[in-house]
Amino acid sequence: MSVVWRFVGGVILGFIGCLHTASASQGLWQIQDAFTDEFGTRAQLSHWAAPQTVVSMEYSACKFVCSSNWRRLLEIQAEADRQNVALRFLIVSLDPKNDTPAAWRDYRKVRGLARSNWTFVTGNRQAMDKVVAELGVKWWMFNDSVMHDFRVLRINGLGVKQAVMDNFEQTPAWFLSN
Repeated sequence: MSVVWRFVGGVILGFIGCLHTASASQGLWQIQDAFTDEFGTRAQLSHWAAPQTVVSMEYSACKFVCSSNWRRLLEIQAEADRQNVALRFLIVSLDPKNDTPAAWRDYRKVRGLARSNWTFVTGNRQAMDKVVAELGVKWWMFNDSVMHDFRVLRINGLGVKQAVMDNFEQTPAWFLSN
């Protein structure tokens, strides 16, 4: 009987190990592709890593989800300010063909964002696809526009997801505490 239980235990432990391996992420900061920020700095995403980074995907010409997404990001920033929590915001382009450093600078200017803890980056299509896969963002083309879901993540210094906000019922306070 003990041989059977050791076998069953081994199978269960092996299965749990496989689940952990399958669900374990390499982390956002492990993506090796180069990205360029709104000031022309070219680096891997890990260059902009912080102990707590809020990551979202948008594009500078977005007229749909991004406006709601933007408001929610500003609410998260305001809540972090109230709680005295230091955050880095990293916005990754969903439209690498059009999101140049100049386009991101204009995006920032139009929204009146002068804070230095916000960074807007663009990579090539393959790099963007890696970020999409890592973050679990859904996007598609509709009438020549990029459409995407609402998804904001808080990532730790190792690139591991700490919190995911994917609906408007989740509050900024909840997002910062999870």
